[in-house]
Amino acid sequence: ANPTLTKHVRFGWWAGEEQGLQGSQFYVGQLTSAQRSAIKGYYNFDMVGSPNGGYFINNLNSTTAAPMKAYWDSLNLRPEENVEGQGRSDDYSFQQGGIPTSGYAAGADAVKTSAQATKWGGQANASYDSCYHSACDTTSNINATVLDRSADGVAYTIWKTAVGGPTPGPDFSISVTPGAGTVPSGGGTVSTTVNTSTVTAPAQTVALSASGAPSGVTVTFNPTSVQSGSSSTATITVAAGTTPGTYPITITGTGSVTHTATYTLTVGNTNPGNALQNGGFEQGTANWTQSANDITNSSQATAHSGSWYAWMMGYGSTATETLSQSNISVPANGTLRLWVKTTTQEVGSTVYDTLKVQVDGTTLATYSNVGATGAYVQKSVDLSAYAGRTITLQFAGDEDESATTTFYVDDVSIS
Repeated sequence: ANPTLTKHVRFGWWAGEEQGLQGSQFYVGQLTSAQRSAIKGYYNFDMVGSPNGGYFINNLNSTTAAPMKAYWDSLNLRPEENVEGQGRSDDYSFQQGGIPTSGYAAGADAVKTSAQATKWGGQANASYDSCYHSACDTTSNINATVLDRSADGVAYTIWKTAVGGPTPGPDFSISVTPGAGTVPSGGGTVSTTVNTSTVTAPAQTVALSASGAPSGVTVTFNPTSVQSGSSSTATITVAAGTTPGTYPITITGTGSVTHTATYTLTVGNTNPGNALQNGGFEQGTANWTQSANDITNSSQATAHSGSWYAWMMGYGSTATETLSQSNISVPANGTLRLWVKTTTQEVGSTVYDTLKVQVDGTTLATYSNVGATGAYVQKSVDLSAYAGRTITLQFAGDEDESATTTFYVDDVSIS
């Protein structure tokens, strides 16, 4: 049959995903604003035939995901949100570009729970794909049933959205600029702009609210509701005596659908004397330069403190990454302190994968797959030789061709 398409459909295969989403980042980066707005939905299909697979959907409750969820609901599969894959595949590039995204996934090296095994079948307390990023990941390492259900759902979604489906309901997006701020312990105010845009016409009224603020902190909006495409000012007021710390505040926009954005509030100086800026990553990528999407608040792993941390390496294939900060003034008797958690699939006492601490290109410390504990451990590096100098600090990761090693970095300070 030759159906009449009401929407254009484009298929993409992206190079360099494992090296930092290189292909998709380049594609989205060269689009004009008008071209980005013209893309009404991007669907990602990464790991859709895992041998011990589950049934996961990116942005499960979004308008973009609706036809994907509808098809799997018709099979009584009761899909779940794809938490494991958030920020790790090419949909993240489109998401960062303000384009609505969804997609199917069957799971990677995370572990299937007993409840999921009861619901979907398969083996509980085992990885969805035990050969993920390993030599055994061949064409025989596929669950044909999971793959078939994924392929059928893809076909159904394309048909419903591009041929016979109704026009998607009104939708909008929400973001905050800036995404973080600091108020002294003595109290004060800080503000951020809450931006909305119309994703699917017509524009709609969006009511704004906030949650997650600690005792002593209030959030007000002016105005309290906007038409999608307009903005509001959120004022965060911190009372004197508020407990110092870093607090993620959720800004919620409610219209015909609901979307959220996160503002990170820091009360007081939680790391006095730190010559680094944003050493706990709670202000996202501020002050840091990264070669990949290392700085994250993904719930797939945990921070040492707060919500944000740096996730470096973990490809299970040959790869390098860097994360750096420049213009750091080293104090007398300066010491670099950081918390590092290392997880690995490597075995034995041979160093295969490394994370190097470098100052102005000189390696001062090296951490590796050997001795990985899977828990955060504080590391210290003497910087007294650099006292009085302005330096560039860099974390450089290097991974060989097989077996995953991941380095999680948080709470970096120089004092």
